[in-house]
Amino acid sequence: MQYALELGVSDVRITDVAKIPIDNQFAQYCREPGCPSFNRSKSCPPHVMGPDRFREFIKGFDRILVFKFDIPWSVLLSNDRIEVNRVVHETAANLEIHALANGFEKAVGYAGGGCKDLFCDHHPECRVLSGDGVCRHPSQSRESMSGMGVDFTRLAKIVGWDFSQSPNPKDSSTGLMAGSVLLRSSKIRLTH
Repeated sequence: MQYALELGVSDVRITDVAKIPIDNQFAQYCREPGCPSFNRSKSCPPHVMGPDRFREFIKGFDRILVFKFDIPWSVLLSNDRIEVNRVVHETAANLEIHALANGFEKAVGYAGGGCKDLFCDHHPECRVLSGDGVCRHPSQSRESMSGMGVDFTRLAKIVGWDFSQSPNPKDSSTGLMAGSVLLRSSKIRLTH
């Protein structure tokens, strides 16, 4: 958690993986009404394990570390959002690597959104999907939480964050961008 704060996150929490809200329909939103990242990279549907397999996968973990960046709506509603999303992916990757290096038996990072526009926007297609090789940015890019069916609005409430999805100034002057890392270790203390 301290390392996450050193990386500049606005807040970080740890909770039990059993509390992760996974909704199959939530992952379907990637396809319909249609996320622009759908089928454009290995980190997004239909190329990720999806909700059903993710439910089984998380049984191998104890906790989830969830981090957020509080971002002004003016940034989230502009092209600057891409840079923020890149930082979210890099933070999830750095936290995963840090956890593995510090005695956690398992750690897997996830971020919001797809990686194609963040790291390979100047390439016509994802090298993995085209069959032309391996990922160009494996140390930065992480799979989409949405593609796993994680309902981040509910997860944010579970860990005690106020999460407004609308840029209504009466609700909040900032929104948030977030990521997570699944962890397995007996030495984690829960914060929520």
